[in-house]
Amino acid sequence: MNPLGTHRAQTDARLQERRQSPLPPWLATRISRRALALLPVATFGLGVTAATVGGPATPTVVGAMAVVGSVGLGALRRATRMLDHAPENLLDEREISDRDHAYRRGSRLTMVLLGVLAGLAMLNDFLVRQADGRLVESQGWWALTFSALLTAGMLPAAALAWYWRDPVDEGDDVVG
Repeated sequence: MNPLGTHRAQTDARLQERRQSPLPPWLATRISRRALALLPVATFGLGVTAATVGGPATPTVVGAMAVVGSVGLGALRRATRMLDHAPENLLDEREISDRDHAYRRGSRLTMVLLGVLAGLAMLNDFLVRQADGRLVESQGWWALTFSALLTAGMLPAAALAWYWRDPVDEGDDVVG
């Protein structure tokens, strides 16, 4: 076996081991997974705040947004057992189906997110033309764009967390 294949096999084995390890109790409940699924809203909200407040507070809010988004994505992936990130050869049919549904939901949510961005841009343009004011300062658009990209990256994992179904052990008796 070539060194690249060996590395890939080791990486897959580590990922599968992480996926099989028990979740911490705070991640194992439906309520905690649903709360985590709302973190993309908080991330985007911090981006909108950073874009609209302007001034010296912007870097602090952007930093908070980056921390919430990064930690949130890690927690979402852990709560969903890395289902959105795992290679297909490590997943069973139910997991592949769940991931596909989550990607579709994430895609729809991303379109909503883009619609919100377009709405903010139109509102900002309207305010510039009508009242010579601005909703978002020109420097704020980079923060808003960064938050939208971070949020869009979180949406498939958030959709998985929201609709999460615990895996069924093959040794369990399934009552139909």
